[in-house]
Amino acid sequence: MIYIFLVVVALIVFLIFYMYLNPSVDNKDFDLEYRISSGKKNYYKERNSSYSDKDYRFNHQSYCNLLDGKKLIIHSLDKESNGKERVVFLLKDVREKYPSATIDYLEQNNSFSIFNIKYQGDSIFLWKKPSLIQEKEELFFKGERCQAYGDF
Repeated sequence: MIYIFLVVVALIVFLIFYMYLNPSVDNKDFDLEYRISSGKKNYYKERNSSYSDKDYRFNHQSYCNLLDGKKLIIHSLDKESNGKERVVFLLKDVREKYPSATIDYLEQNNSFSIFNIKYQGDSIFLWKKPSLIQEKEELFFKGERCQAYGDF
């Protein structure tokens, strides 16, 4: 009898810890980043569910850095009720099995909260803004627009 009581109490404690300490329960962006980065969710299915040239600014824009073996894909997922556009930055490395996903919001003044994007011709420079962890702006990715079929 006491064992049944201990098992029930342990299950309740486990559920409480799971619900309150698991950030993916409340944060859909963190959950999507985790699922794409771990290979549990196919990015292309997510992309195809929200593809619109009229409604979104970024539709699978691809940039390659052949020297580092990296590819950056920028794609708008949806728009929030406050007008912010939810954008995924997918960084693929040829040495890694799964891509790295970061979700950021395009504000109405055309700026992101995490990244600064600078274009120069066909090239892109993606800078990570300063935060509590890093004191100054850091170059996250640099590359040029990928060719249609030639780049990984």
